[in-house]
Amino acid sequence: MPRKPKIVALEREASAAPPLPPDDVAQAVAAVLRPTIRLLLRSGLDYPRLASELKALFIEEAVAQIEQSGHATTDSAISSLSGVHRKEVRNWRLAGRAPAAARPVALGGRVFARWISDADYLTADGKPRALPRTGAAPSFDSLVRAVTLDVHPFTVLQELIRLGIATVEIQDGGELVVPAHADFVPPAGSREALDLLAGNLGDHARAAVSNVLGGVPTLEQSVFAAGITDASAHRLQALARTLWLRMRTQMIEEATRLYEADRELPEARARVRFGSYFWSGPWEPAPEPEQDIPGGEEP
Repeated sequence: MPRKPKIVALEREASAAPPLPPDDVAQAVAAVLRPTIRLLLRSGLDYPRLASELKALFIEEAVAQIEQSGHATTDSAISSLSGVHRKEVRNWRLAGRAPAAARPVALGGRVFARWISDADYLTADGKPRALPRTGAAPSFDSLVRAVTLDVHPFTVLQELIRLGIATVEIQDGGELVVPAHADFVPPAGSREALDLLAGNLGDHARAAVSNVLGGVPTLEQSVFAAGITDASAHRLQALARTLWLRMRTQMIEEATRLYEADRELPEARARVRFGSYFWSGPWEPAPEPEQDIPGGEEP
């Protein structure tokens, strides 16, 4: 009989977390790190460099957890929790490590988000429309001015062209700014692509870890399907893109409205990230365990 596809909706509700078995945690983290290590190796970053970075991260997270518990962050306490030798903890404390500055959302990304969500800049089917470079709204100049008055629109245009997100065409003697994609897709290997990786994977990991540790329940779900053909996987990918475009437009519109209402308030210090991803690859089902047949004989 043909194998039926295995389809599971994965949903989680966080609650108080019981003690976590270290071996199980290590196995789960290894699955998360494997594609990251592939990136490191392709980039020429070897194990000693990674170990050096991890040492500092273990110390910093240990300090944060000790402070949260209300205890003193002594070298011994940090060493005991992190596993890093006290001498190296002392060296870290003396050298210090400035916290990484939060990188603001790139202006090009903010302008493109406005381009794909503002009805004045969309076609009838909801796609970003080609815009006259200058002139009254809707034009590329007016689009940029709606986002910022601090940077000249031509500077933003050069950045979008550099990223391969927009091009300029000459039509009827005028310049027309044409979107190259319906999504903000930085070129492979660019600083912008790495920023997206850090932001998306970092916040996804924060949501998943919070749920595992029993934090406030947060959205972190997926749908998994296995035992299907490549053609079916491509159809599901197309469906995922369609669904994402609908959700993205609605989220950008509401986020923009709330930002305009909140930005002058002193308590407006929260941030959110809502994302979607799709991955397809080969699947090898685990072999089914052999079962004893009642009344059977040993071969």
